[in-house]
Amino acid sequence: MRFFSVRRTCQLLCFCLAAVFSMQILGGCASQNQESDGSGYLFTISLPANPQSLDPQSATDSASKTILRNLYEGLVEQNSDGSITLAAAESYTVSEDRLVYTFTLHDDRYWYYDENQNDTIDEGESWRVTAQDYVYAFQRIFDAQTQSPYVETFSAIQNGIEANQGTAALSDIGVMAVSDTVLQFTLAYPDARFLNHLASTAAYPCNEAFFLGTKGKYGLDQTAVASCGAFYLRLWFYDPYGSDNLIYMRRNAANRTARSVYPTNLTFQIRRDAQEVMDDFQEGTADLVTTSLYQPQYMERDGYTVTAQYATTLGLIFNPDNTDFANQNIREALSLGIDRSNIGGDSNGDLLPAYGIIPPALHWNGATYREQMPETVTEFSQEAALAAFQRGMQELQKESLDTTKILVCAPLMDCENLHDILQTWQRIFGFYIGIEEVSESDYWQRLAEKKYTIAVYGLTPAQDDPVSALMAFQSEENDFYYNSSTVDSLLTDLRTAGTSSELLQKCSQLEQTILDEMQFIPIFYKNQYLLTKSGNADIEYDPFTDSLNLRDAKHFE
Repeated sequence: MRFFSVRRTCQLLCFCLAAVFSMQILGGCASQNQESDGSGYLFTISLPANPQSLDPQSATDSASKTILRNLYEGLVEQNSDGSITLAAAESYTVSEDRLVYTFTLHDDRYWYYDENQNDTIDEGESWRVTAQDYVYAFQRIFDAQTQSPYVETFSAIQNGIEANQGTAALSDIGVMAVSDTVLQFTLAYPDARFLNHLASTAAYPCNEAFFLGTKGKYGLDQTAVASCGAFYLRLWFYDPYGSDNLIYMRRNAANRTARSVYPTNLTFQIRRDAQEVMDDFQEGTADLVTTSLYQPQYMERDGYTVTAQYATTLGLIFNPDNTDFANQNIREALSLGIDRSNIGGDSNGDLLPAYGIIPPALHWNGATYREQMPETVTEFSQEAALAAFQRGMQELQKESLDTTKILVCAPLMDCENLHDILQTWQRIFGFYIGIEEVSESDYWQRLAEKKYTIAVYGLTPAQDDPVSALMAFQSEENDFYYNSSTVDSLLTDLRTAGTSSELLQKCSQLEQTILDEMQFIPIFYKNQYLLTKSGNADIEYDPFTDSLNLRDAKHFE
């Protein structure tokens, strides 16, 4: 694999920037190529940050995952309803004991690396994706030198943990290329979530020869990224001190005949934060935006399409060093003193009352989790709340609690919806709790330094399955100081759930255990939004990873 000299790369970079800026100036030209089926459009999207890495086995941030989902294709994909569908694999089988998964790959999927950057597939720039590319990707996950954050995700793979710990060879993990088009996974124990994991960006393939040719730069700049998906990387320009930072991608002709790709180009404008991203949408220089805040200027007028999903659970957390709220009776009193039946009525659908931890938008096995395991609704009771409060005060040997404030991250929610709860508490318990809104950076700093008494915490699962929501409560692995040996034991047991029904039952038991401990008190289910101009359609938005897939995105004039 050849790579450009620094001088040659800089020359090409200047050429690419000129070409891209020319396309932006002549943006109306994109509409001249519009097809009646919505294809042929150049979509422009803004990212809130520069992608940290385009290495699928390492990337965790939403900006990286959006680019990866458009650069790569995995064996399977997860649909918007949570079901799993085939992608680069044309079929698969599972052994009776659920330990062996055998995939047959399509033989018409190709890598593409535009080495001379002429947007033409020249000799040596394209080669077939094989089963060995998946083997190498999983060897990289378990290679301790990679420091992949996905070792635990795929821990069911035979010898994977042992290889990561150095007690087994990487070649001994349970991932084998039977042939160029047949890939086999062997698990140490059944894992009901294994197909879901294979749909994640971490399971994308990695070509060993290309990886080695990058000499340690894999996924870190445009010279070290090859595509096997819908689009290829034409330009990745980022200057932390500049303002014209962008990623430019073009439709991958090597794979277009095997699977349709509707947009011709994607331009990702790299911004500094979420506000700059929203500014682009407001100014009309971006086709869409994702946000956690209700936007009435778009949601209540024609010309825009809104996709809303209750993907976040907002709940109360408590400073573990505060003795008053470390008392479980006090926390129980606060929970019983919330009239959830009145929540969200004036939020324009932004909020729903939350009785559980797992949000309504989350799926399992082709249906929402809540359809399969409804939450337990607890009735509001002033008498029960006051009785719990009095028990807590007796244990604390106090007559009243000090005035305090609830810490709230301003970009997370509209605090107006907290006022009714606080007024009810004051009426029942006779003490005042106020609200302190802070910026996102201040919020996380205050949590890290434990400079709060009570805070509203937004829990969004890392992926679309119920275990991801509950994994946030693993001791030492969360940023709100939740710690429970009982929950840790149940989480360990949950990872080995081998069937769908077993997983559902264990999730339900674990969720109730966490609720009973009341270190996290759910209040609201919160919407995450995709806003787009009404002429755009079929944009796949994952609110859990906050990432976008634009392979099937269409634009109609």
